[in-house]
Amino acid sequence: MPKVKREVTEFKRRAINSLVLSVELFNRPHEQGRAEGVLILMHHAFEMLLKAIIKDKTGTVHIKGGKYSYSFDKCLEMTENSLKTLSADERATLSILDAHRDTAIHYYQEVSEDLLYLQAQAGVTLFGDLLNRVFNENLADCIPDRVLPVSTRPPKDLKVLIDCELRQVDQLLLVGSRKGIQAAARLRSILALATATRDDSERVSEGELRNAIRRRRRGDDWKLILPEVAQLKLETQGNGIPIFLRIKKDADLAVRLAKDGETVVGALIKQEYDWLDKYNLTVTDIAKKVKLSIPKVRAYLFELDIWTNPEMYGEKKIKAQIYKRYTKKTLEAIREILTRIPVEAVWEKFGKRAMGKEK
Repeated sequence: MPKVKREVTEFKRRAINSLVLSVELFNRPHEQGRAEGVLILMHHAFEMLLKAIIKDKTGTVHIKGGKYSYSFDKCLEMTENSLKTLSADERATLSILDAHRDTAIHYYQEVSEDLLYLQAQAGVTLFGDLLNRVFNENLADCIPDRVLPVSTRPPKDLKVLIDCELRQVDQLLLVGSRKGIQAAARLRSILALATATRDDSERVSEGELRNAIRRRRRGDDWKLILPEVAQLKLETQGNGIPIFLRIKKDADLAVRLAKDGETVVGALIKQEYDWLDKYNLTVTDIAKKVKLSIPKVRAYLFELDIWTNPEMYGEKKIKAQIYKRYTKKTLEAIREILTRIPVEAVWEKFGKRAMGKEK
């Protein structure tokens, strides 16, 4: 068997193993480490499956000359935009999973049983969809007969589920209550859903979480605080086994977010956000992540001509200090262009400018 084929097979094997373990943890009889384990293993299952797809289509899962394999974000970008094997809704589902997994590892979050079910069942459905679509294999043929779908009673309405979650957050935020930490932990898992509707799949920051709590305490409606979550709905099929559940982004909206620079009219609302949360990378940060010198990163920035793109670059004056920052999209763009254009070529074009004053 050719080397690439063997590696693709190994990626798929590990993906299925992690998926089965995630389902097993979901159905375990006690709660110790259960929610975190489900999310972490489900995330690993998809990282392995996406790398199997990329390896099969391109022959590699490494940036040219790079030491490490593609990140999860890079896998999402490639399978949606380059390989066209992942739809926007499917990427949204995996962006939610990525946000939940990130929070489970690095923060304290309270994931309700319904939200955990939503993520697990949607994950099993999507895993089966991709396995069949790309490799013409059925998930049922790849797992033991005794492994069942996560549940046979899926929620039919995401809005009802979220409303219930937010009522519990409100109870924790009651005046005089000292449950602020618990409220933030529960709201954090709800806000993870917002990543699905963002063009760059940017995770919800702690600043946004604090802002949401502050606005709710002063009386703002949840529909205005969390309009992104309102864009999601569930698509379910079947009443028994098998159950299929997919997260969609085409729910009927009462409100939606205005994009940066968009005139606010009608049902549009402005999104409140911390500027430094969006533009959260310095040129030094990018240089460390892509393992290049700062001047060479600047050369690539000139090649990409990002200076007039507000989704990639911004300047802000705070008191006497001018901050020049970049977004996650800039980092992704540089990682992508590194696979196509060698450093030497970019340096020859823009080396002198890159050594000058930073834009």
